[in-house]
Amino acid sequence: MAPAFRSVPSVPVEFESYADCPAPQMHDDKEEAGIHFLDFFSQDPRIQFRDVWKPAAKKMCRKEEVDKVEFTDSKGRTKSMAVELLGRYDIEKRQGRLEGFVELSLAEAQVETRYTDELWTGDWSLPNLKSLWLDKTLITDWEEVFSICELCPCLEWLSLSRTRMKPLPPTGTPLPSPLNMPPYDYLTMGMVITPYVCKIKTLVLNGTMMSWNEILALDALGRFPFLENLHLAQNLLTEGMPADMGKEIGVKDDSQKRPFPRLRSLVLDGNGITDWTVLTRAINSFPFLEALHLNENRLGESLEGLAAAASDQTPRRLTALFLNENKLATWKAIGALAGFALLELKVQRSPMTEGSTSLASPMLLRQIIIALMPDLMRLNASEVTCKERTASERYFMSISQQEGSALVNGLAEGCHVPGHVERLRKIHGDVVSSDVTEQAQASRSALSNTLVEVTLRPVATSICEKPNQRKKVPHTMTVGELKRLAQLLFKQVPLDRIKLTLVDGGAFALPLEEESRELGFYGIGDGAEVRVDDSGDLLPESVAKK
Repeated sequence: MAPAFRSVPSVPVEFESYADCPAPQMHDDKEEAGIHFLDFFSQDPRIQFRDVWKPAAKKMCRKEEVDKVEFTDSKGRTKSMAVELLGRYDIEKRQGRLEGFVELSLAEAQVETRYTDELWTGDWSLPNLKSLWLDKTLITDWEEVFSICELCPCLEWLSLSRTRMKPLPPTGTPLPSPLNMPPYDYLTMGMVITPYVCKIKTLVLNGTMMSWNEILALDALGRFPFLENLHLAQNLLTEGMPADMGKEIGVKDDSQKRPFPRLRSLVLDGNGITDWTVLTRAINSFPFLEALHLNENRLGESLEGLAAAASDQTPRRLTALFLNENKLATWKAIGALAGFALLELKVQRSPMTEGSTSLASPMLLRQIIIALMPDLMRLNASEVTCKERTASERYFMSISQQEGSALVNGLAEGCHVPGHVERLRKIHGDVVSSDVTEQAQASRSALSNTLVEVTLRPVATSICEKPNQRKKVPHTMTVGELKRLAQLLFKQVPLDRIKLTLVDGGAFALPLEEESRELGFYGIGDGAEVRVDDSGDLLPESVAKK
């Protein structure tokens, strides 16, 4: 209270009468006396002391009104609320510790150059900064970017999205000094300067309209020796990668330097790419490339180059391919793509899964891709389990033996279907074909309705004489919940011994073993029949009783 009291400016106060005011008390402690002195005058309403005290106290505690926020209350009325910042002094003190910055965004700020250093003088830096966003700023010169990077010795992520960078000078020409850079004399300042090495691993150049010539010229400067992730989305690189990329950088054989030698991930989303040769060119240009992002392009309008890329057996590190929102519209394209060995693939939101036909089913497409790609471990950001692979491969073997199947005929145009069937036969043995069709499988997988009617057929010894039960259940119900429903309906079989099997009308059935999986995962739709069995029937009588 004492500091606030000292901050009150002196004002003339006139007293008309002390008759109604209590007598003041004497105190030895000056601070306590000041408190009682303030209380004494604040008791008289005729003395407008609070009008002077309030702004002084407000200023002392660093409390200021920042903005007024409009909001809608529970009754739909528009109201406004004043937002105030408390403890500004502590915030300013914390902001002054530059070592505390880890991430910093200056996106859409009017930043044009690093110099001059008006806020901090001498040697200053952001020693622990890891990520920096300079999107849509006024920076146009690369020397300014490199100068800013020198202030952040531990910087690993740099984004320059939607900036308009000027072309670099010809190869071999040194970059000019940044604008307004003062002539530092580090020797007179008593400083020991070590060479700066850029540690940036991720460089985002989305929407900068930089050509491959400019990107390769940037690499020739050698300023990003540790770059691993390069983002070039929405740069109108319709060719993907130039065919004569090696000639542009002067690479004549594998013994010479390649561009971005540590590059592991390349993002070319939204560039209007139509040529599949981008796969081969990316692999040849960046030998350590592991992931290639080609989302939101036009791949699939033509299959030129896809078969050649799939048949190339040269060892490569590229194992992840991302093709969301492309033009993959035929089973021929899916068959050709399946020949390209991968560990991870994304093919969501494509024309294959659009429309109301029975074949426009994401689950059906997932099953076919899993069956055709034996090394695939992740599909559409979801892990491919052993049970899912087994079910998909058996289903593919079943439909492959049907004559006149539009799905199989389309796949045959892009891949060797008998070869895949022979490979799967060595794993699963012979599968007798039935009247199951891809339309029936797709209709169950699509699950267009919220509720599906399932027939529970008791086949266990203790309940085989009971009638079938038809129940409408949500397609999001898990196998464990369906087991509990079956136990309530048939009662005699203990819950831990109930075994559910999906009957597809053919020669084999699909066991529902993963209790955490939803019914939609197995393609259960209207009219599906699920057998309720007792695992104890398969065990010796002594073990079953236990």
